[in-house]
Amino acid sequence: MAQRKLNKQQQTRVRAQQDRTRNKQTTSDDSAEHQQLDGIIIQHHGKQAIVENETGELIKCKIRQNLGTIVCGDQVIYQSKKDDQEGVILAIKERKNVLVRPDFRRKPKAFAANIDQIIIVAAPEPELSEHLLDRYLVVLESIGLRGIIVVNKTDLLSDTQLSEIQEQLKAYKDLGYTMTFTSTKTSHGLESLKGILKGKSNILVGQSGVGKSSLINQLLPDLDLRTNELSQANHGKHTTSSSTLYHLPFSGDIIDSPGIRDFSVWHISEQQITDGFTEFKPYLGQCRFHNCRHINEPDCAIKLAADKGEISERRLKSYQNMLMEIEQG
Repeated sequence: MAQRKLNKQQQTRVRAQQDRTRNKQTTSDDSAEHQQLDGIIIQHHGKQAIVENETGELIKCKIRQNLGTIVCGDQVIYQSKKDDQEGVILAIKERKNVLVRPDFRRKPKAFAANIDQIIIVAAPEPELSEHLLDRYLVVLESIGLRGIIVVNKTDLLSDTQLSEIQEQLKAYKDLGYTMTFTSTKTSHGLESLKGILKGKSNILVGQSGVGKSSLINQLLPDLDLRTNELSQANHGKHTTSSSTLYHLPFSGDIIDSPGIRDFSVWHISEQQITDGFTEFKPYLGQCRFHNCRHINEPDCAIKLAADKGEISERRLKSYQNMLMEIEQG
């Protein structure tokens, strides 16, 4: 069922109600037997969500009507009776960021919030795509996050092949992107990856087949136990297709979001795409035309820098392809 649309006056009233709730101001229908508590969304499905409270308990909560989209990682205020394992989500706390992906109608759909780090997982099989890496990095830059690149399945590579991939990705390392190489078969690089994830809220993205699930299984040795706990909190229903937040045993969180393989750029602006190529920054404003798009305009400072080898020709081409993508909708 589609959510009922509100007029501006109703929207203002809903926002005011949420503001009062965030400030822990009780409303007329509150009673002494109810508690307003802080929690985090561990899993969301339909009109309900699993909330973890400050003591680690999992509470199945209904979502108050017209509250807006709730996603994994949201900090919320919920209400429940004492000693009750069910409740109602009253308000979403202010987010520091939100990740979106296109739905089946190509409209942006939020799927995770309050992320500190995005881990872009690549591998030699399927073939590593630098253009796909660029798309991830540009979208992440648009929400103020720096992507971290993990090349998994290094056990498939000879020393020569590993050196070739390291050289292939050198441009990203030179731009300051954190990069590490891992193998779940040999455990190579896993301690380095744990150090990167430690104390942060993380999410893994990447093409199907790069080994995201294998990495998560290595990072969460008690994954089956946690999955069973979530199933019990959801009264036995399995929701393996939902994004789920897990606490890492060495501190920090990781969100497992099945189906997140690609970030499209059609929902961000041309300026955000330009800003996402951080190596362009020293040359911006030096082109002959103030509205230069760095495609085929004369006296383009960025094209000149590429000709001189100061920026990557391949990265410039990737940028131009993204502009064409948003033009085509």
